Amino acid sequence: MTVIRRCALTAVPFGVATAAYVGIFLASYDRLPGRIATHYSGDGGADGFTGRTAALWFGSGLLVGLGLLFTVLTLVSKESPGARLTAAVGAGTAVTLGYPLVLTVLVNTDVQDPAEVQLPMWHMAVLLLAGLATGALAWLLTSGGPRTAPTRLSPALLLTEGEAAAWSRTIISRALLFPAGVVTLCGLFAVAFGPWQAGLLPLVLGLTCAPFAGVRVTVDRRGLTVASTVLPRPRLVLPLGSIVRASSIQVNAMGDFGGWGYRIRPNRRGVVLRSGEALSVRTAGGREYVVTVDDSTTAAALLNGLINRHVAGA
Repeated sequence: MTVIRRCALTAVPFGVATAAYVGIFLASYDRLPGRIATHYSGDGGADGFTGRTAALWFGSGLLVGLGLLFTVLTLVSKESPGARLTAAVGAGTAVTLGYPLVLTVLVNTDVQDPAEVQLPMWHMAVLLLAGLATGALAWLLTSGGPRTAPTRLSPALLLTEGEAAAWSRTIISRALLFPAGVVTLCGLFAVAFGPWQAGLLPLVLGLTCAPFAGVRVTVDRRGLTVASTVLPRPRLVLPLGSIVRASSIQVNAMGDFGGWGYRIRPNRRGVVLRSGEALSVRTAGGREYVVTVDDSTTAAALLNGLINRHVAGA
């Protein structure tokens, strides 16, 4: 029930914002100029314009796309403190986007020359306060507690001197592929139907994130290597001599690391593409590296065996 409540608290504000924007836009469509003012300078004067139809499609597409993104992120994060934050940020984002979009339609209604449109800057303070208030309300209406990450002891695999052994697995993250695809489509949509500057950032972000939705994890005599399945760089390499021990653990992407991708925490780093089974590696410097991957017990056992042989031969 908690997961359903969080998803509803994320999706409903976006649904309300989309319905309000589209409804008001269509009701005022014939009273709007062919090109409407969509960007304003510091003094509130209009300095950017978009075609009437393009503005309708761009605004509604942006709200729907981000609504789907935040709802899916809330759903897949399940029961974790991170899910509570995602729901709160999503609800606040719906208001901070919906408010100026609806306001833009209202100030352009019955205007002959869009260059004369004025949007008082005090509305910026209102939308920020409204977004924060909505996010805080969503936070209060949800609850969540941290989950512990059980560790499975991984005994060392016995390796004789000169014996070669290697382990490798590939993992693809739908949790990263879906948002990357949505953000890329939103960017393409903005470039095609709105100001191209508005679509440039999401387009770059989407195309940058997509190649890192799949990684190959390798354990061999050199240590641990984590690399993209598409690009040769960047990659994570931990030499065997720097590793103290390895184990298999269970992680929650949102609860333990606050999201997906390469995550940084105090004395902890993570290549987190999903929740669930993960390889945990502790270095001589006291830092832990976590990589979500299947069959992590075998990887940890082999890594511990390689470490023991390396220490014995030193």
